[in-house]
Amino acid sequence: MIRLVEASRAIREAVPAELVPVFWVITLLGSAKFLMVGLSLAYWNDQRRRRELLAVISVAFVAVSVTLALKYWFGLPRPPAAVQRYPIEPSPVGFPSGHAIAATTVYGGALIAMDEYRDRRTILGVGALVALIGLSRVVLGVHYLGDILAGFAVGLVMLGVLAVAIDEGAAVVFGLAVVLSVPAVLVTTETGDAALAIGGSVGGLAGALWQTSAERFRSRAERAMVNVAGVGFVGVALIVVEAIETQLAVASVANAALAFGIVALPSIVGRFERLQRTTATD
Repeated sequence: MIRLVEASRAIREAVPAELVPVFWVITLLGSAKFLMVGLSLAYWNDQRRRRELLAVISVAFVAVSVTLALKYWFGLPRPPAAVQRYPIEPSPVGFPSGHAIAATTVYGGALIAMDEYRDRRTILGVGALVALIGLSRVVLGVHYLGDILAGFAVGLVMLGVLAVAIDEGAAVVFGLAVVLSVPAVLVTTETGDAALAIGGSVGGLAGALWQTSAERFRSRAERAMVNVAGVGFVGVALIVVEAIETQLAVASVANAALAFGIVALPSIVGRFERLQRTTATD
């Protein structure tokens, strides 16, 4: 009942095989890697709302730990491989949907952070995107409809946590993410996910505490250089993390470095500039 198996079957059967690749592309918009890069770029570039976007990043790491804890606490399996129209997910458990939680948290959080939540058209657009991402998981046969609805509900709770992050500061919520990552690591059987939860939370907290101020970009060329360097760093870090994800301790350190780099990049740029000015003066 809770997973809506029959409704899920009806949705899968209503979508012809020719449209499956379209839903595969849609599901990528809710993947951890896509959201990480997209949210990082927004945080680096939107200088007026950088504090709010950092709060969204902190809540995203809370969502990672909450997702793992809930999935392995319920221990409900994904749909059988026979109905999956997509490469089998590495995680054997499917309730609630991580994509639904992540999409609601990040896209909904960005809506709030960028002060667009009063615009009905923007709300409808973001809501439609999140709904399509959730639907894509059912169409691809890797989740039941009940998993998606539960994920949306958890994501809405995460948006409540975002209000705390904006009021109290991202460091407080990164600290909460560190605390929540402990039970998540204890219950999960996936070392890669566990390393992201605990390592990313610790690295994000360190970056938020270390961060002092961020300089404004002085030119488009400087902005482009920072973005290229940042995306290159994230890309290389993700490759390294995937290569060592079976080793919890090492992968946790790599994820900590990744999260620290994302959070601290604007301050690092400012510090290099101040160092250069000090050196030139001396």
